[in-house]
Amino acid sequence: MKTRHFDRIGNGRISFTELGFGAAPLGNLYRAVSDEDANATLEAAWATGCRYYDTAPLYGLGLSETRLNPFLRGKKRDDYVLSSKVGRIMRACPPEERTGIGKFFDTPSRREVYDYSYDGVMRSFEASLERLGVDRIDILFVHDVD
Repeated sequence: MKTRHFDRIGNGRISFTELGFGAAPLGNLYRAVSDEDANATLEAAWATGCRYYDTAPLYGLGLSETRLNPFLRGKKRDDYVLSSKVGRIMRACPPEERTGIGKFFDTPSRREVYDYSYDGVMRSFEASLERLGVDRIDILFVHDVD
């Protein structure tokens, strides 16, 4: 798979495959996917040479990030590029108040809270690091700022 080179803000450069893996389906978007199928899909993408993985707290209310965790743990951190998003914080809630009913299936009972403040962005970022089990995220996008 081809790689493209993009300048990084600060020192160094970042390079990643032209095709990336969009991890929204790992968050059970539109249908439930087993942990085994999610991992097999990630491993198949890796086997084809894919080294760019994009996720977000919204995808399955954190489930996508949680599912990426064991997969990424088995890879050298410098061998892939990881992006996620900020602007939404996931808060525990009763099942009937869960965000994404009818869109995300079999997810944690959480609701999204929009927060684009500095503190909100940092909380979202830190929660993503924890769910992903990584020490850095290479690219952060602002999710649905409109």
